[in-house]
Parts: sequence; structure tokens; C-alpha cells
Amino acid sequence: MAQAASKTCEICVSAPGTQYCLDCEQYYCENCKSLHKRQKISTNHQFQNASELIPEGKSRCSQHKEELNLMCNTCNVPVCTSCVTGNHNGHKFSKLVDVIAQLRGENEKQIQDKTNEANQNITKIEDSLKSFDNDVESVIKAITDQSNNIKRMVDKSVSQIIALVKEQSTKEKDKLMKILSAAKSTLVAGQNLDRRRLDLDKTRPDETMVQQMKKMKEEINKLHINSLPEFPKISFKSKTC
Repeated sequence: MAQAASKTCEICVSAPGTQYCLDCEQYYCENCKSLHKRQKISTNHQFQNASELIPEGKSRCSQHKEELNLMCNTCNVPVCTSCVTGNHNGHKFSKLVDVIAQLRGENEKQIQDKTNEANQNITKIEDSLKSFDNDVESVIKAITDQSNNIKRMVDKSVSQIIALVKEQSTKEKDKLMKILSAAKSTLVAGQNLDRRRLDLDKTRPDETMVQQMKKMKEEINKLHINSLPEFPKISFKSKTC
């Protein structure tokens, strides 16, 4: 990586080159960037400010010294055009930029899907906790109201029942809190992966980037979204004295 110096747009060769296309490795002014993004072939190209750190250049084949612009699907390694008729003759190939774009899209979608699911689970758990707290309070009030009509001799028994309800409700809430904590941890992990994905998008598209994206994909697959349990319910039926 190197610090970009003041550049001139390489397209119109007149305006300041304030934007850098990571795919073309060229400096663009704002106007030329807009025109570049409108073209179908380059609509998905990635730009960053020229004032930021810019990749030194695309990787080259160690054997042919040519740009690594293809992915050998048979060997699962980046290759140059000369490799196609050389050691990789007869193999199946894809454009390196297409492989990176596919991995980038798959990673982004998986992260979004899992973080969305984690958010939904958190909302359901938090709503359940609120509802459960209300139910617990309602039960305690019902027990307390009825205990006022019972003789003093049963006061101890009433207290024991209330204590049992609180103890059981605490256990149930503890279970939900653990599930909530796990869901939040999954969300944080997903958000961290998303930040790493965005940072990775700013690096040069080469073999290292492919390996990092595949490693990230494995980490995404390891994100586990637990199935929600049946949420606890509690009620109290008043008996006629």
C-alpha cells in the first residue's frame, strides 16, 4: 500500500483525479467517475478517495509476469492468460473479478441474513421478557390479593408459594437471558464480519483477497443462529374460599 499523491484524472486529463477505481487502477475526476459508473461493463466497479491508501498494483504471474486476471476453477488458483495454454491447459476458468464479485455478494448476503435473523430473535426475546415480567407481576398480585382473605395461619404457605413462583420465574428468565446473550453475540460477530468485509473490499483483488474472502465465508458459516424455544407462560386461577 502507498500514499496517493496529487493526481490528474486519467480520462479527461484535465480535472483533479480525486477518485480511484480499484478495478481499472485509474484515477478519475467526479464527472468521469459518474460516466464510468453509468456504463454497463463498469457499473459495479469499486471506487475510493484518491487521498486514501491505494493498492500498489495487481498481482502478476510468477512464471509469465502477466496480470493474474483469471481463476482456474480446476486448481482453484488465480492464473494469467498464458497459463491457460500452459500448465492449466484444458482446465475450466472464470474471470477473477467475477469470482471476487460472487464471493463478495455471497458473504454480504449471508451476513445480512444472519444479522437480520439475530435482530428478529432479539426483538422476540425482549418482547417475551417484557410480557413474562408482566405475567409474573400479575400472578404475584393475584396471589397477594387472595392471601388477604385467608387466615393468618396460611400466611406462611402463601409466602412460600410466592417465593416458588419468583424462583421459577427467575430460572425461566435466566434461560431466556442466556439465549438473548447468545443472539446478541451472534449479532456482534456478524457486524464485525461485515466491517471486515467492507475493509476487505478496499484491498487489491488478488489471491490473498480470495483466500481472505473464503476464510470469511467459513467464519460466516460458523455463525450459529439458535432456534427459539417455547417461551414460558405463567398464570394463576383464583379459588373460591
